[in-house]
Amino acid sequence: MKRVSVTNFDDVSLFQQLRNIYKIFKGNGMDERLLFDMQSTTWVVPLLVLPIASYIRDTQSEYELPRNQNVREYLEVIGFPDGISSLEQIENRGGSSYIPICVLYKYSQERENLQSKFIEMVYKVLKPTQGVKDGIAYPISELVDNIFDHSKVNEGWVFAQHYPTKGYVDLCIVDRGRGIANSYKEEKNMHADDKSAIKMALQGESTKPEKSRGYGIISSKCIVCDCLNGEFVLISGSAALYSSKQREVIYTLNDFYWKGVIVSFRIHEPNGPINIYKCLE
Repeated sequence: MKRVSVTNFDDVSLFQQLRNIYKIFKGNGMDERLLFDMQSTTWVVPLLVLPIASYIRDTQSEYELPRNQNVREYLEVIGFPDGISSLEQIENRGGSSYIPICVLYKYSQERENLQSKFIEMVYKVLKPTQGVKDGIAYPISELVDNIFDHSKVNEGWVFAQHYPTKGYVDLCIVDRGRGIANSYKEEKNMHADDKSAIKMALQGESTKPEKSRGYGIISSKCIVCDCLNGEFVLISGSAALYSSKQREVIYTLNDFYWKGVIVSFRIHEPNGPINIYKCLE
């Protein structure tokens, strides 16, 4: 089994976190069983923890816990790597600054309640200003719904961490499905590489066979970046999008392939009311 070193993740921009997750998974087969060596890790973030947790479940990979006791205890309380899947568990395990790893199942009666509770807990750690709840609920709901509408898998993963001294929340949403490019190919016979497929999604090209527009990713990114002054990362296959108010770039990730989609975004505590409806027009 190939050993993969999980390099230390500092609490830095999502762009740097994107670079780090690329380094961890670069050069590995799509479903290759791995041994994640986390022994030297002294800091973890959602964009590290959630992809690794979902990958471990999907491929039966293994891991070695950090030597740092604080990080070991943190991973335990957030439910790494298995996550939780019931309302009772999230109420018992939720902390003041984190919302534990949640595994949402498409056909579970608990899914809607668990998803709503997750959104409520994220809202509570932010300043309860006008419009903030909608600003949190819309992207989470849209991006989770995308998993069950498009990925062809029956489970999705969500996790969030609040950094009160820095004034923001980092969230991550992951699936191990077919990815964006394969969705276009299988549903509409549209052949595109991963980078082009992300561009198509940003132009509102729906993967649904009927004539419709797909604005979920566009609107979610707009709310995160423009309304909440945040950052937005989307990874699918061998390509990644990084977006903020200042810039937007789509990268080709050479010698890398993520089966499915990873979305991570950072939202800052708002200083006043926000209006998300300009992003929904």
